[in-house]
Amino acid sequence: MKPLLILGAASIVLVSLLCTVVNYYHDKSERLGSSVKQLQSDNSLQATTIATQVFQFQRANEISNAATQYGIKTDAAAQGKEIEYRTILKNQQTCNLAVPAAIAGGLLNYTHRLRSRAMPADTGDADATGAGTTATGSLTYCQAVLWIDPLLAALDKANNQLLAIRQLEAERKTP
Repeated sequence: MKPLLILGAASIVLVSLLCTVVNYYHDKSERLGSSVKQLQSDNSLQATTIATQVFQFQRANEISNAATQYGIKTDAAAQGKEIEYRTILKNQQTCNLAVPAAIAGGLLNYTHRLRSRAMPADTGDADATGAGTTATGSLTYCQAVLWIDPLLAALDKANNQLLAIRQLEAERKTP
């Protein structure tokens, strides 16, 4: 009877030990399963974020290309108009008349202010001798006419670029 008792006790200890091991690995499996679910959720979120960014970059490139194409077409149209205007102005008798000096000077100063704001001076290549030609500030009526269409074309291109930027910002705000 003693060996049977020892065998029974050993069986109980063995079953108890097996239950403890099974319980330990079951808990570990649940923890790892939870960790796997969290990692899968993170991966899904990252994939969604990357897909959204890819779409936004693609859309930005499309809008940018459209704005660039519009600018190219606008430049071509402006050059065509300039050629047309030059042809018309060749035959005008008043073409060489000067615009009043106050108006021409004001336009020239305004042009210089715009240019200096847009393109800061690079003093590295400054002409120290000052031997270069300087604009006199005189402007003929034909020159004024030839300025108008390129100026309007530049404004049109800038407005189109601003519109494209607004469109991009609006698309970024919408989910």
